[in-house]
Amino acid sequence: MNRMQHTVALVTGAAGGMGRAHCRRLAEEGADIIALDIEAAAPELAETAREVEATGRQCVTGVADVRDQAALDVAVADGVAALGRLDVIVANAGIYTDLGLSWELSDQAWQRTIDINLTGMWHTVRAAVPALSDGGSVVIVSSTNGIVGAAAAAHYSASKHAVVGLARTLANELGPRGIRVN
Repeated sequence: MNRMQHTVALVTGAAGGMGRAHCRRLAEEGADIIALDIEAAAPELAETAREVEATGRQCVTGVADVRDQAALDVAVADGVAALGRLDVIVANAGIYTDLGLSWELSDQAWQRTIDINLTGMWHTVRAAVPALSDGGSVVIVSSTNGIVGAAAAAHYSASKHAVVGLARTLANELGPRGIRVN
């Protein structure tokens, strides 16, 4: 298959789980990959790169925490410079931790989840959209919890509901450039 031939896709949270699966599938479809994740996940990120390269596609990896706009800006710019373009953004990085009743969540658990799951999506878009080709695509990964609430996960559900709103806003802003947002 080669529906993504001659395209470059950026994936955050690429070291494992859904992020690695996105990288592998996009590569199987013909895309070259810019794979980003946090420093602690560097060994797993290297494995993602090996899996992408096993498909015959290129993979540029970068270390950046989506909470750190400056680091994300550099990692995206380096990836785009190495591969020459950007056609797809997959804002995937997210966490589902520190579960508990809403009124028992710590401020730290709440803020960390919002910072990664929501602000991290915005940082990713902010870093990557300027390099995105007209006619490209932005995929923002949410959850069923972005549609319905879940007990013991107020911080996660709130972040994913907000991500849906961010995606809808971006669709209105980027639509005139022919960029799809899902």
